[in-house]
Amino acid sequence: MSLDRYGWGPFFQRQLSGTPSAEIGRVRLATVRKAHVYAADRTVAVSLPRNVGAAAVGDWLLFDPKKRIARKVLARRNALARNRPGHAAKRQVLAANIDAALIVAALDRELRPRQIERYLTSVLASGAAPVIVLNKADACPTSEKAARMLRKADSRYPVIITSATTGQGMGALEELLPRCGTAALAGPSGAGKSSLVNALLQSDHLAVGSVRSQDSRGKHTTTRRELVVHPNGCLLMDIPGIRELYPWSSPEIVDEVFPEISSLGQNCYYRDCRHHNEPGCSIRAAEQEGTIDADRLASFLELRHEQEDLQRSVGERRSGAA
Repeated sequence: MSLDRYGWGPFFQRQLSGTPSAEIGRVRLATVRKAHVYAADRTVAVSLPRNVGAAAVGDWLLFDPKKRIARKVLARRNALARNRPGHAAKRQVLAANIDAALIVAALDRELRPRQIERYLTSVLASGAAPVIVLNKADACPTSEKAARMLRKADSRYPVIITSATTGQGMGALEELLPRCGTAALAGPSGAGKSSLVNALLQSDHLAVGSVRSQDSRGKHTTTRRELVVHPNGCLLMDIPGIRELYPWSSPEIVDEVFPEISSLGQNCYYRDCRHHNEPGCSIRAAEQEGTIDADRLASFLELRHEQEDLQRSVGERRSGAA
C-alpha cells in the first residue's frame, strides 16, 4: 500500500538519505516518548528516544522496523502552533503538515468573532487553507444571520453552516476537504468537533461529550490528537478544545487577517504609529468616522501587540542563546 494515501510527497522524499533500512511512517497518535504511526501496510507503535526529540501528530518519521525505535523526525512542511499559556515564548505544535484547518464554532451559544480571528491568525501563519464551520445549526434558528455577519466582515474564507446531528451542511463541508490531504479541526471545547469527525466518517470513532446546560460550555472530550482516514482519502485531525488561543504567528499575519484595517495604517502620519492617540492616525480617524468596526479594531490592536511582544521575546531568547 502506498504512503501517498497518508500525505507523502516530494517535500518529504527529498529528506531521505543514509537510512536504507529505515521504514517511513506518519504519526497517528503521539505521547512524550511513543508514537503510533501509519506505515505502508500497517500501524506500528514506536519509541521516541530523547535524541530524536518530540513528534507531533501529523509528523513523518523514520523508524527501525525490527526494534520499533524512531531514528529521525522529518522536517515539517508546516505546522499549526500556539504560544503556550503563561510563557513569554514557548511554541506548542497543535498539528503538523496540514493542508486545511476547519475553525469550528458552536451556534448553541453566543458567537465570538474575536475568537475566530485568533484561530485565523494561527491558521494563516501555518499556511493551511482556513474554513470557518458554524456547527450545531439545529440549535440556532438564526444561523444564516450569523454566517452573513462573518462573511460581511471578511468574504475571503468559506463559512459553512453544519449540524452533525441532522446532517445539514455535511455535503458542502466534505466538498472542501482536501483530497489526499490533511484537515485539522480546531475550536473551543463543546463546539462539536468530534461529532463532526464522526459524521464525516459515518461512524462513532471519537468519543462525544456533553455540554453544560447552564452556560453551554463543553467538556474537554478530546484529550489527545489523532489522525484518522476519511473514506475519500482525506485525513482528519481533531484538536482538543482551546478556550483561549494565543497564536504563534507574526504582526504581518495579523495585518493579513484584518486587511481593511492594516491598509489604512499606511496613511498614518508617523511610520511607526501605534494607533493609540498619535496625531494623524488614519486608523483612529476611520474609527471616529464609523467606517471600521470598533470591536474588530480592538481585536486587531490586541493581536498585533501580542505578536510584537512574542517576536521580541523570541529575539531576546535567541540573543541570549547565541
